[in-house]
Amino acid sequence: MNHPIPIQIRAGDFKPALVGLGKVANPKASLPALQCIRVEPLNTNTVQLSASDLDFHFDLTIEAKAGKKCEPFLVPLTVLRDQVRGTKAGDTMELRSLAKAPPVSEFPEPPRFRATPIPLTAEMSNSLLKAFACSSSDTTRYILQGAFLDVSGKGKNAHRIVATDGRQLYSSNSMHLPALKSSVILPDHALWKWKQIADSANTTPWTLRVGTEKGETTPFRIDAKHWRLSGKTISGNYPNYRQVIPPGTDFKSRVETPPEVAEAIADLIPKLPGKKLSNKPVGIHVEKGLVSLLARETSKEPWQFYPIGPAKVKGPDQVVFANRDYVHRAARFGLTGINMIDPQSPLQFSRKGDLMIVMPVRVGDTEKLKRPRKMNPIVSTERSTPPKKSPAKMQASKKIATASSSISDPIEELEARITEANTALATAGKKLKSARGSLNTARDQRTEDQEELKGFRSLFRSIKKLATGSN
Repeated sequence: MNHPIPIQIRAGDFKPALVGLGKVANPKASLPALQCIRVEPLNTNTVQLSASDLDFHFDLTIEAKAGKKCEPFLVPLTVLRDQVRGTKAGDTMELRSLAKAPPVSEFPEPPRFRATPIPLTAEMSNSLLKAFACSSSDTTRYILQGAFLDVSGKGKNAHRIVATDGRQLYSSNSMHLPALKSSVILPDHALWKWKQIADSANTTPWTLRVGTEKGETTPFRIDAKHWRLSGKTISGNYPNYRQVIPPGTDFKSRVETPPEVAEAIADLIPKLPGKKLSNKPVGIHVEKGLVSLLARETSKEPWQFYPIGPAKVKGPDQVVFANRDYVHRAARFGLTGINMIDPQSPLQFSRKGDLMIVMPVRVGDTEKLKRPRKMNPIVSTERSTPPKKSPAKMQASKKIATASSSISDPIEELEARITEANTALATAGKKLKSARGSLNTARDQRTEDQEELKGFRSLFRSIKKLATGSN
């Protein structure tokens, strides 16, 4: 079907939309319609773009200019990607139907059902996204490949959003979902990691609908201002996650860090050495009110200290090793509380109603620690908990801060060593270049000497012949 007036969309609006649609549509799908994006003008100023993989159906609305009698049509995802390539944000793109595209009637419809809308607050929407990030990707454990909305708890704000992959567990409580009559598992999908959905969790309210149909699967739908996602819940009984959450009385050490310390941990972990070690271990070291991270490049090296900042600590000093990816995730979630039992027991990260349980990893040689001469934390005590000071104390603090600023932290020392190594390498390169020049000069000189020697030999043979002839 050819449209005399194509749909016009600003490239700056269409590019990010295509990223999200591309997480659902598959150019290699067995059904040609699933390789396409469905384009439907809703009015002269808005167009709805849809993608489906049969399990998920995603609708997205963006601003566009369309004719009054423009009918829906399909466009292959690969065609749209080629079309958008090289365009600038201010450019105008034109969408039109293609003769070789499948008929729009072959595109699957989203599940239709009646359900009571359940408003989700920004906290609930963010908790749902955090749960998806902690769910399992193991295809043999399908029941764990989603977020469990548990409404079995009794009392106000006793409902939870839970996810686990067997090595980490995320739980968010302090919520109430009265319209959800039974617990459900919402499946994870690559679309949940799309930036625009993450941003919308804080800017626009979400609404959840769960069908009441009896059968193997139950439909669900989440609506936001500019998008709608439909799918089917995961059927089955979710594992008893409560048994892996240690009771509060088991924790020997309770650490409460300022938000800046959690942010510093989230920033530092990707830069630490040892990314290729088995289980990616990183140590959480708590000593005398200072939180540090421990890391090393190889298993033969001692653990290097990376002081982070101060914390309120109740209980004995401890060090526990865990997978760096999970510690990094807990820090990004803003979980400022760290509760420890012992090095062989699970860690608990928490903040208000959110918590993460992370299983420890064993490294076997925790006594091999290389402490810096000066424990200079990334987050200073003055910045995290600024007390009121007299002018004299403030002047003394300035002197201390000036003195401490001259001491480099472990990362700065490492960077200095790298710079020194680069300088030595450059010097060695210059010397090697000079040596190559000298070698070339020697070779040239040798060639000249050989030519001169040949001349002497020829002259000697000539003199010898003359001498023989005269005799």
